Amino acid sequence: MKIESSQQIFREAVELFRPTHIVSMVSGGKDSAASDSVAREIGAKIDMVIHGNTRCGIPETTDFVRQTYGKLGHYAEADAGDAYERYVMRKGFFGVGVNAHGFSYRILKADPFRATISREIRQRKRGVVVMLLNGARKDESANRKAHLQKWRSDPSRPNNIWVNLIHDWTQVDRDNYLLTRSCQINPVAKALCRSGECMCGTMQSKADRLEAAAIYPSWGSWMDNLESLVREKHGFGWGEDFPKKAKLVSAEFQPMCSDCLSLTSVAS
Repeated sequence: MKIESSQQIFREAVELFRPTHIVSMVSGGKDSAASDSVAREIGAKIDMVIHGNTRCGIPETTDFVRQTYGKLGHYAEADAGDAYERYVMRKGFFGVGVNAHGFSYRILKADPFRATISREIRQRKRGVVVMLLNGARKDESANRKAHLQKWRSDPSRPNNIWVNLIHDWTQVDRDNYLLTRSCQINPVAKALCRSGECMCGTMQSKADRLEAAAIYPSWGSWMDNLESLVREKHGFGWGEDFPKKAKLVSAEFQPMCSDCLSLTSVAS
């Protein structure tokens, strides 16, 4: 068990950054379930749980998070509202690949995260340092193994410190921990092997979409209807590159996308 590693990461991060608030970031996936459980086990004083609601994912994931974590104390959602639909109707789907993902991350997660933290915690006060505990693991991809740090400040909000509490854990470590601690696992994560909280199309395959639509037909119908409108207006659909192969480059800090930034996705 790697819990000693997590204790060390947490202890060092607290000593280094001296947070005034500690937040558990919960996506509905297995990594964040382990991170949240570990944080509570090692005695982290969690002031709030935040869930990113992109509004383009499987609604049952957000339902699970609300029911499971909403009762544990102060809970908030970084709600993207209709940002996804407005964007794709205006400009078309984001495209595919890591660079396209950077744009969707900013619109659907980064901006709502920052706004929620400002509204719920910072509230225009000075000297507020927020530590955001999440489940990113270096074992998730070759890219993360080479570049993922145990903690990092958000470049746009330096006093938002992202701490990867299970940074050194393997997938086997995580699954064994979840099993031995009898942690509640999101049924969507069990069915799809991902949290399903974001299905923007930049990093998921057509097979991923077909599987999700078969299990969650209401979501599938919603996406089919939206795609029909967008394709008619812009000429390309979900999970497709831009017609002219336009190159987008985004350096957006993306700490909460472990489901997307997998080895296969990064390598493709």
